[in-house]
Amino acid sequence: MLPESGSVLAGALLQVDANVGFVRAVVDGLVGGQVWTSESEGSAAHHVVHPYGMSLIWGDGVDRAFDEITVHLREGRYRTRDEWLQIDPRWASLPWEEKLTASGGRSAVSVHRRVNFEFDPNLFRAGRDRIAVPDGWSVVPADASDFARPGSVVPAEFWDDAEDFLERGGWRVEKDEFRGALAFTSFRFDDELELGIETHPDARGQGLATAAAARMIEDLLAQGIMPVWSCREGNHASVALATKLGFRPVRILPYYGLTPPM
Repeated sequence: MLPESGSVLAGALLQVDANVGFVRAVVDGLVGGQVWTSESEGSAAHHVVHPYGMSLIWGDGVDRAFDEITVHLREGRYRTRDEWLQIDPRWASLPWEEKLTASGGRSAVSVHRRVNFEFDPNLFRAGRDRIAVPDGWSVVPADASDFARPGSVVPAEFWDDAEDFLERGGWRVEKDEFRGALAFTSFRFDDELELGIETHPDARGQGLATAAAARMIEDLLAQGIMPVWSCREGNHASVALATKLGFRPVRILPYYGLTPPM
C-alpha cells in the first residue's frame, strides 16, 4: 500500500528539478516498487525505489528528517539489489556522502554523477538527414519477443510484462533475424517519455542505436510526446548519442551507488 495516493505524490514531484520519470512510474502504479515515508515528517519526506534499482529521496522536510533517512538508507533492510540513489536537488548539499560512508554502515557506497538532458526538436530535425540506417539493416517496430531480450537496459527491467511494454512501444534494428539495437520506453509520464537504449555487444559502433532512437523520436513527436534522456556522466557513448539526437545537457546531479546489506 502506498502511504499516500499516487496523485498526491505525483504532484509533490513537480517541485523536484530533475528527471523523475522512474519515480512517477512507481507512484502512478505502472510498475511495482517501494515507497517509504518518514515517520517524523510524514508526507514531507519520501524515498521511492524503482524495480530497476533507481531511487529518489525528496520532499519539503528532507532536511528535518535527514538523520532518520540516513539510518533507513544505511540499514538498507529493503534493498535486495544494487540501488542508484538520487537526491532532490534542494537537499543535495546535505552531508549525504559523509553519513552514508560512515563506519557501521551495512552497504558499500560509491559516488557518481548523472546528466539530465533537455530535448531540442530543432536540433534533432537539423541533424536527422545525417542519421542513416546502415546498409543491410532495417528498423522495425518492437514486438513481444523483445521484452525478454538479454542486456542491462532492457524492457524486462522496466515493465511487468510484454503487454505493458508493447503498450508504450519501441523500435529495433535487425539484419537477417539478428537484433542489433532496441529503443524503447523506459518511463512514460504525462506528455513526456524517457528512452531506454540497448545495443547487442556484437553490433556496437555501427550507428544502430542512433537509427533506432531516431525512428522512435520521430514517432513520439508525431504523437505530441516529448522525449527525455538521462545517463551516467561517465557513459560517454550515451552522452554522445544524446547529443547527436538533439538533446542538450541541462543539469548534472550527484547520485550514490548502494549495495545490498552485507
